[in-house]
Amino acid sequence: MDAAPPVVELVEVRKRYGGALDDDAGGTPVEALRGVSLTIPRGQLVAIVGPSGSGKSTLLHLVGALDRPTSGTLRVHGEDLSKLDDDALTRLRRDRIGYVFQFFNLLPTLSALENVMLPALLSGRASPEVRAAALAHLDAVGLGKRAAHRPDQLSGGEMQRVAVARALVLDPPLLLADEPTGNLDTRTGDGVLELLVGARSARRTVVLVTHDPRIAARADRVLTLKDGVVDADSGAAA
Repeated sequence: MDAAPPVVELVEVRKRYGGALDDDAGGTPVEALRGVSLTIPRGQLVAIVGPSGSGKSTLLHLVGALDRPTSGTLRVHGEDLSKLDDDALTRLRRDRIGYVFQFFNLLPTLSALENVMLPALLSGRASPEVRAAALAHLDAVGLGKRAAHRPDQLSGGEMQRVAVARALVLDPPLLLADEPTGNLDTRTGDGVLELLVGARSARRTVVLVTHDPRIAARADRVLTLKDGVVDADSGAAA
């Protein structure tokens, strides 16, 4: 059995958002997560499913160090995120976590190649090395010949494949995706799904938030959230 620590560990994690931004200053806070405890080991492909408002994206944002829990303990790669300052969190996000978003989040003024290069350039890597790695990743997602095209010259499926290449260019051990096929037709979504399934390896964990049953069917484990708690876990210990 792998003795490595879990890639992700949550213990009684809660996330509460403030009251409504209206004239009622005492608006009722929203508790998006209500005491979630779980571990995700290295090498799993995990699908997080559940109805809208169940806390799926909130959970992903916390795991991705894009937000902090209100209470509880959250460890990613063994690091207690509550003990990391903003600079350390930035380094964690940049170097050890890859993100694929539903709306691609590509910079419109940059080419596909430049978008893929960006995370590596921000990490301080030398440009020739970055360019070679970015081109290799674009080739891997079938877009080597589209490297010079800007996002407005690409289809939705092509933009999402660029986003996958960008997320993988630093070879992160944790890949997170939020509704990665939500804006794609079935055929295009299947292609992106194959890329994400293929990204999971013995050393890389992939966590996907999705409403797409095709993704859940391909996952090693399915976490079902409901009203801010884990309602079912196909990978839970017996």
